[in-house]
Amino acid sequence: MTLRVLMLTQWYDPEAGSAAQAGVIARALARRGASVEVLTGFPNYPSGVLAEGYRVRPYQREHRAGITVHRAPLWPNHDSAASRRALNYLSWAAGASAVGLLRKIPADAVLVHSTPATAGLPALALKAFRRLPYVVQIQDLWPQTVVSSDFLASGRGARLERPLHAMCDRIYHNASAVAVTSPGMAPLVAERGVPASKIHLAANWADESVFRPVDRDDALAHRLGLTRRFTLMYAGNLGPYQGLDVLLDAAERLRGRTDIGFAIVGGGVREQWLRDEVARRALDSVAIVGPVPFSEMTPVLALGDAHLVSLQDLPMFRTTLPSKLQATLAAGRPVVGALRGDAAEVVRESGAGTVVHPGDPKALADAVAAMADLTESSRRDLGARGRAHYLSRFSEEATSQTLLDLLGHAAATRGAVAA
Repeated sequence: MTLRVLMLTQWYDPEAGSAAQAGVIARALARRGASVEVLTGFPNYPSGVLAEGYRVRPYQREHRAGITVHRAPLWPNHDSAASRRALNYLSWAAGASAVGLLRKIPADAVLVHSTPATAGLPALALKAFRRLPYVVQIQDLWPQTVVSSDFLASGRGARLERPLHAMCDRIYHNASAVAVTSPGMAPLVAERGVPASKIHLAANWADESVFRPVDRDDALAHRLGLTRRFTLMYAGNLGPYQGLDVLLDAAERLRGRTDIGFAIVGGGVREQWLRDEVARRALDSVAIVGPVPFSEMTPVLALGDAHLVSLQDLPMFRTTLPSKLQATLAAGRPVVGALRGDAAEVVRESGAGTVVHPGDPKALADAVAAMADLTESSRRDLGARGRAHYLSRFSEEATSQTLLDLLGHAAATRGAVAA
C-alpha cells in the first residue's frame, strides 16, 4: 500500500528563498511513490506581509503542483522583534495543532520540517491524540539558533533557554527518528540524550528543475544592469544572519576594479538597509535586483560568474549547510564562501571555489579579485566540479530516499503498511 505522509511546515510555496525547501522535499517524496499532504501556514515569508491573493482564515485547502496543501491560521510577521516573531511561530503551532486534530488529514506518518523548532509542537499533539508517529528533519538547531544570535538580548535569551531546551528535548525524544541536515548537528543532538540509532543524516537538496546549469542570457544581463566583465552574485534571503555588510565593504575595497560588479538578488528584512547603504556609499558597482520569482531563477543565477554564500560567524552556523550552498553547486556556479564549519568544508571538498573567514572584507575582496582574474574556462571547471559533487552527495536521488525510509519505518511501528 502507498505510504501516506503528512508534512508539517510553517513555510511552504509560494514562499521563496529557504522557505521553498519544504516544497522541494514534498514533491520529491511524492515522485517516489508516497501520498503527500502538507499542513502549513498562510504565506508571508520573508517580508511578513501576506502573499497576494491570500488572507488569514481559520482553514484553507488548495492544490499546488500535485500536492494537497492545508493552511492553518497564523499571525503574519517576520521582523526582528523577538516577541512578535515568537507570536508568529506560536500562533501557527496552535493553529496547525487545531487543524491537524479537527480535520483528521489521512496519514501513516508525519514529517516535521523543523524550522522553526516550534513546528514540532503540532506533531506532539498528533502523536498524543491520533497516535501518528513522526520524523523530525532539523533545519536549524534550537535553542542555539535564538540564544547564540542577537535575535534575543542576552538576559532574555538566558531566561528562555531552559524552556526551549525542554521543548526540543520533548520533540526529539518522542520522534521515531531525527534527521539532521549537516554532519555537525548529529553529536549536538546526541548530547541531548537522543540515541545514536535514531539520528540520521538527510541533507537538503535543491529544486533540480530550477537549479541547473544554463547558458548566460546577455539580453537579461543588460536588462538587469549586470554588464561588467565579472559579476559576483548573492541570491537569497536578505536577512541579518547573511552578513551582507561584508559584501559592501569588499565592493568599496574594489572600487578601482571597474571590471568587477556585484549583484544582490532577493528580499528580506535587510533589503532597504542594503539599498540605503549602496546609495550612501555611492557603490556604483553594486546592483540590487530585488526579489525574483522562483520560477525565473534559472537564467538569473547564470548571470553570476561566481556566487557568494555568506553566514555570520556564529556557533550555530558552524553546523549548518544553508540550502543556498546546495542550490549554487547544483546550478554549476563557482562559489566564494564566507563560511566556517560544515558549509566551509563542503566548499573545500567540492573544489567549486574558495573560502574566507566571515566578516573579513579584505579577504573577501582578495578572493573576488582572484576569481575575476581566472579565465572563463577555469571558472567553468570550478562550476563543473561543484555540480559533480552535488550530484554525488546532495542530489534528490542520493538523499530523498533516506527520508522516505525513515517515514516508512515510523509508519510500520504504528501498524501501517509502507510502500
